[in-house]
Amino acid sequence: MHHVFLVLEFFSQRVTDPVPNSIAAAAFPALLLLAIGSVPLPGMNALISLPSQTAAPGSGIVLPVAFQSNGEASGLQFDIQYDNSAMKVFFASLGNTISTSQKWIYQADVASGTRRFLIVGLNSNPIPSGTLINLFVNLSPTAPVGVFPLVISNLTGSDLSGLPAEVDSSNGAVTVAGTTAQSSHLQIAGVLNGASLAAGPLAPGEIFTLVGSDIGSTSGITETHVSFDGFAASLFYVASNQINGITPYELVGRSATQMEITDGGNVISDLLVPVAAESPAIFTLDGSGVGQGAILNQDSTINSPANPASTGSIVALFTTGSGQTNPGAADGQLAGSLPLIPALPVAVQIGGIAADVVYAGTVIGLSTGLVQVNCRVPQGLTPDYAVSIVLIVAGVSSPGGVTLAVQ
Repeated sequence: MHHVFLVLEFFSQRVTDPVPNSIAAAAFPALLLLAIGSVPLPGMNALISLPSQTAAPGSGIVLPVAFQSNGEASGLQFDIQYDNSAMKVFFASLGNTISTSQKWIYQADVASGTRRFLIVGLNSNPIPSGTLINLFVNLSPTAPVGVFPLVISNLTGSDLSGLPAEVDSSNGAVTVAGTTAQSSHLQIAGVLNGASLAAGPLAPGEIFTLVGSDIGSTSGITETHVSFDGFAASLFYVASNQINGITPYELVGRSATQMEITDGGNVISDLLVPVAAESPAIFTLDGSGVGQGAILNQDSTINSPANPASTGSIVALFTTGSGQTNPGAADGQLAGSLPLIPALPVAVQIGGIAADVVYAGTVIGLSTGLVQVNCRVPQGLTPDYAVSIVLIVAGVSSPGGVTLAVQ
């Protein structure tokens, strides 16, 4: 899947209790059953559950894969098998709850109708309960009516010490029913922040990613158009299942917007999308929205576990979703030598400690939707190859899971 790729070397701003006696003994078995049903006990296995959903042929759907933790699993690998004559599992984003444990996701097709997922981190944190991943699935326009299983195979897990951990699975299915509907091409869950790949409100001037089924023309940008309340978005990547672009600044002050995708004049999708003044996110090196951030060290080299930043030094992170700038930016504008500064206050936390922000603004020659934030790595941080880094705009924090290497 294509993401927003950042060529870092071209960025121009340099980085300078007990049971009461009143409870009858006869009630104990019932209480025990309640406890067993609601609290994972030592020795119980973790569980990955695939959902079941009904959709029309040609639909683009998002399937949340649930994870029930026993507090022991720290890493997971599994395959999801499906009938590729009816559907295509082409991408997955990490669930927001899971990303807070600083886990990364790796994925690839290993065979026809089989996609493999690896969820690990450079830590021994347990994977918490919640949505493990969100599966983006496209149903074929010619998919026959019927039930198509989704099956987990080759499931392995590791515990907090890196030893094998037992993990169970529950399979799911996609039921194909009805006829193709235009509105099914894109779901609201497929409207994503281009940096975090997290669903949520869009901000003015935000780099976004749309993921769905047949939403973009094979002819590319010339035939595909995306508008918000009639204002055209600037697009820089179009494919059949993905569109990347920048929201118009006319969204300032709005709480929702009608987003429309057209292809050759025909309406492909029409959705009401929430809008916020800010929706901050930090770009990551691999484009997954989690893991190592797309960050430069003070000497303008790429930050990584092999090339960490020193405490007290300046690092530059590349972000989107800060909202309107000051002076105000125009739609599709490339930043000039006069920097445009976010109109809303920008802050950064590294390892939970406030970092001094020395610059926040546009990058010369690149879209005003991309904001570079230079900040000083706080003194007193414990050296680590994966220190949490969070962007905060007007009190709203970016999704967790992005890291910075510090020595």
